Amino acid sequence: MAQSRKKGRWRWWVGGVGVILLLVLLDYIAYPRWAPMGGRSGNRGENGLWIRYTWYFGQYQEADLARLAGRLRQGQVRYVYAHVRYLRANGELKFHFPASARRLTAGLHRVAPGVKVLAWIYVGGEGEHPPVNLADPTVRAKAVREADWLVRTCGFDGVQWDYEICHNGDPRLVPLLRDTRAALPPGSLLSVCTALWYPAPVLRWYGWSEDYFAQIAPECDQLAVMAYDSGIYLPRGYVALMRRQVVHATRAAARTNPHCRVLIGVPTYREGGPAHHARAENLRLALKGVREGLADPQTNLSTFAGIAPFAEYTTTVADWREVERDWIGR
Repeated sequence: MAQSRKKGRWRWWVGGVGVILLLVLLDYIAYPRWAPMGGRSGNRGENGLWIRYTWYFGQYQEADLARLAGRLRQGQVRYVYAHVRYLRANGELKFHFPASARRLTAGLHRVAPGVKVLAWIYVGGEGEHPPVNLADPTVRAKAVREADWLVRTCGFDGVQWDYEICHNGDPRLVPLLRDTRAALPPGSLLSVCTALWYPAPVLRWYGWSEDYFAQIAPECDQLAVMAYDSGIYLPRGYVALMRRQVVHATRAAARTNPHCRVLIGVPTYREGGPAHHARAENLRLALKGVREGLADPQTNLSTFAGIAPFAEYTTTVADWREVERDWIGR
């Protein structure tokens, strides 16, 4: 009799797990297709766009510049983040192309008046290549000189530091931002690529807390949340994570720097590493999550600026139509 009861409990347990797995599978299949957009669009014409290093290298024609200008108008993009590649381990910029950089900044200012062109600079942290020790004042001073050179000599409207991987509470980012602010000409924009907000259990490995967002916000003009490569494989889970990015990043900025603008980076690429699962992590579901976040009463709408597709070279015509339909609202 006892053995019979044990077998019965085992069958119920296996059956329950099977039902749960079936429901998860059905949700995984159905959610991306049938979930309504919901929420609200917060478009203010302050969107961003990351563009490839080939523009900084001068590898484009005038017709390409005209097409890019059309995309900027279509997506109501105000901030262009032009990749200038990365810093060497000693803090110096690997690639210096002043002539092509001036051609790019002057060209974009001509064909897209009002657009701010920022130099997007990759900085490798621990475990990255090449690693840049921002705790070393000499290294940091060289990095800041390069940022200043990009603005004063190359014509960029500011810089965007992309310090990866910047773990929650990393003490090296704040001095870099303060030194950069002190060196740049008045009126220059200072932007930061940030990690995703994650709840406390995950922060041991990756992500930022709301408190760290609040610590960084006073040191810059703009927080650009890289809300992709999340490691989330369930579509519903990715939408929920995107919603929380909007809530926590805007609330943190409002707490410590009401003038800081928050942009949420949204993925427009299909192929990626194991942290990117395109069925869950895609443009439509990213926009759904952002819209739901903007409708959340915990969100501080005053610091929200817009979205930023990542990236120009993977954003298709269909993607731009998606942005128009579900974000711009035309």
